[in-house]
This record gives sequence, C-alpha cells and structure tokens, in this order.
Amino acid sequence: MSDKNTRKKIIVAGGGAAGCMAAIAACASGADVTLIEKNKTVAKKILSTGNGKCNFCHDVIRPEDYHLKADDGFITSVLEAYPVEKCLEDFKKMGITPLIRDGYVYPYSEQAKSVTEVLTRSLKGVNVVTECSVTAIKKDGDKYIVKTTGKDFTSDAVIVTCGGEAAPVTGSSGEGYKFAGAFGLKRNKPVPALTSLTVKDHPYKKAAGVRIRGTVSVLIDGKEAGSDTGQIQITKTGFSGIPVFNVSRFASRALDEGKKVSVRIKFLPELFDEEIRSEFETRLSRAGQSAYDAMIGLFPDSFADALLRNAGIDPDKKTADAAKATDKLFKASRHMQAEVTGTGDMASSQVTCGGVMLSEIDASTMECIKHKGLYLAGEVLDIDGMCGGYNLYFAWASGYIAGTSAAR
Repeated sequence: MSDKNTRKKIIVAGGGAAGCMAAIAACASGADVTLIEKNKTVAKKILSTGNGKCNFCHDVIRPEDYHLKADDGFITSVLEAYPVEKCLEDFKKMGITPLIRDGYVYPYSEQAKSVTEVLTRSLKGVNVVTECSVTAIKKDGDKYIVKTTGKDFTSDAVIVTCGGEAAPVTGSSGEGYKFAGAFGLKRNKPVPALTSLTVKDHPYKKAAGVRIRGTVSVLIDGKEAGSDTGQIQITKTGFSGIPVFNVSRFASRALDEGKKVSVRIKFLPELFDEEIRSEFETRLSRAGQSAYDAMIGLFPDSFADALLRNAGIDPDKKTADAAKATDKLFKASRHMQAEVTGTGDMASSQVTCGGVMLSEIDASTMECIKHKGLYLAGEVLDIDGMCGGYNLYFAWASGYIAGTSAAR
C-alpha cells in the first residue's frame, strides 16, 4: 500500500449505514479515511430496524420499489453499479449469513446488533472519530475543510452521509441538508415517511390494537396517489402497519402542501366482491344467530362489532332482512373512507421523504455535479422506498458507490 501521506484523504460525515459502507469501501480502495460520527458508536439507527432484527436488504430490488418518476434512471444506475447479489456477498464477507423470509433479508442471527458489530469490525483501518459533530464543510482551493466540535480536518474529498430527519433520537437531525445548502444544492422539503396515519371521526377507534388484512389507498383531492395491501394495525387515532407505512409519504407531502387527503380501506382483499356478498348473506341468513355471532371466524371480535355498528347493524340482534344487511355490510367493509388529518411525526417515522434533489448528483458516482470532490449518499438524498429493506439497500449501495468513486 502507498505511503499514508500520498494516499487520497477522504472525510465521511456521518456514521450511519451509508457512512459506514462509504468508509469501508473507500478504505478498501486505498484511501486514507476518517469517519466522523456524533454518537458514541456508529450505526445506531440500525439497531432499531426490522423490529430489532434488521431487515437489511431485499432479495429482489426494482426501480419501482422506490418513489421516483417513471422515467427516472437513478435507481437503475445504482443497481447496475451495486447489484443486490454483490450487497449480499459483501455482507457474507463481513460475517452476515442472510436469512431470507418472503423476500426480506435478515442476518441469520435475527439480531440487528450483529450488523452493527460486523460494520464496526470492518471499519478497521478507518480513523473513526465518535462523539464529534460536523459543524460546517467548506471548499478551500482543491481541498475541503471539515469543521467539527473538536478539531478541523482537511481532505481531498468529503462524503456527506448525515441521514435525514426521521428518528432524531438516533442522531438524524438534518445537518446534511445544511451542508448541501451551503454549496447551493437544491432540495425538496423533508416530510415523514413510513409512518402512521391519523384520521377524523375514526370509525374503528374501539377496535384499536386489532391487526387485519386490507388494501389501503391514499387519495389526494379525490385521486388515488398510492395503494398497498397487507396487515393493517388499527390504532386509537387511525391506522398503522406496513401497507399504511408504504402510502404514508403521499399523505405527508400532500398535507404539507395544504391538499385534502383521505384514506380508503378495502377489507377482505383476497376475495372478489361477489364472493364477499355471498359470504355475508349466507352468514346473516343463519337461523337463531345474532349479527355478531354470524361474523365469528371471519373478522376479529372487536373489529366485527365495530364494523357492524358502522354499517348500521345491531351486533346483538339477528338481522331481519339478510339481503339488506348484506348491502350495508358490504359497503362498510369495501368502501371505508376517512379524512386524513395527519401522519406520525419525524420522531415516529422510519425514513424521510425529501432531501437533496437527485438532479444534483451523478448516480454513477454519487458525486455532486456542481462540486467535484463532494459526494452525498443515503437518506440525505431525495429518495425513499417501500418497507422491506429497500431503504437500507440504497444506503449500502449509495455509500459503496460514493466510497469507491471518491477513492479513485
């Protein structure tokens, strides 16, 4: 290896997923790398991912798994430069044996701590500076000056991986946007994503805590913006769960813009309309059964009670007209719609929707188009994906591309 004084000096600002991968890749490519992290340890946010199991990737990743314009080739370029197969192979080399369940990729230990430990171990050779915050990044000729709460650093290149604003308890507080703004980079306003929805006149408040399958759609000014199917969690104020998370970013953005937002939910998503009508009428026609008893085995108990009441059917009585009751119940179960009044805040959101515009970045290198030697990776960029390891994959991929490119 070349003498340290002749090696390219790189500063990585932020020790999350993208920052760790960028530092590891740049070091492996022969650069003299310093990673600066405000927390006591790196990769703190990873510990809370996947309910503590760290769903760190997905076995198949496509451009449509991200919320981008149909003609945006950014993710295609990223996938070409860092395929999923290489991502999984790199983690195997670090010590993570993948466990794939329904496409979701976890460490075989099913412990997020395993991922943080192998990342930390793989940073051997990197100068890791913790409990130190970057306060400013400036260009001085062909060098960069990185000012911190400790000493100042001089480098040939800087990789900004400070994250977004989601989950600030882990250290993400939007500093990367400030640094990017100082260089004149455009950004879209950050709003919460992968979060819950709050609704007006909650029709299922009494069923809070119930999990039930359904198709969730977000409507903006009456037009559908996004939809997903899966297990919905009913909360005291609205709805949560993966399908809700996957459409929440549309609600966040629209509410921020002052638009009217509503959520529509279709329960029993696997059944056709006529199958549902037939099922309801058969159940409601049974002799001697109350409407509630007729729903046993089809819906969870507290949800069945709330559904019947919302349909205008007394759960404790037998329906006098099964056909009429079927119409009411069908409408309530397939056409539920409520006004969305809010989403979870940044503190309860998993990722940020918004950030530095992708038009400012060369997707093949993650280098800023306007400023040579300045790279951005991870959540600081205006890209967010679905639940399932897609956002962490982008952190690994963009970090790897930035690290290897900066070291060249």
